[in-house]
Amino acid sequence: MSEQYLLPMARNSVTGQTVKTQDLTGTRFTQRQRVLAEDTARQLAERMSARTGDAWQGFVRLYTPTVRG
Repeated sequence: MSEQYLLPMARNSVTGQTVKTQDLTGTRFTQRQRVLAEDTARQLAERMSARTGDAWQGFVRLYTPTVRG
């Protein structure tokens, strides 16, 4: 089974829109780094709230990476 990683995300509580963070260096959050991933999600939600004026909620989603060919 492939290793699973954590993806920091934020959801707009008004529109339901969801956004994610992406580290362009390829760094991923392992399951042991949950606290760090949750903090990153919280920071993303704060930035989106400041940008849009809507309330955003940070959360973390577990995912398994795929290889694109």
